[in-house]
Amino acid sequence: MALTQLQMAPEQDRRLSLLLDRQQEGNLSAPERSELQTLMQIYQEDLLRKATALSEAVNRGLIEPLTSEPN
Repeated sequence: MALTQLQMAPEQDRRLSLLLDRQQEGNLSAPERSELQTLMQIYQEDLLRKATALSEAVNRGLIEPLTSEPN
């Protein structure tokens, strides 16, 4: 259940946002590009672990399935 609440560490999240902004502006140095790639990988892996945990929790009946509102 703990993994269903997984979030990137606040300092990593702030740094990721900053680097994404700098990338958008076209102002990333080579070391920053490498750092951005690393942070994006961490973000994606955490997102996958969280999604897997949510799916497993729903399958076990520990939480209700997510529903979407009709448009």
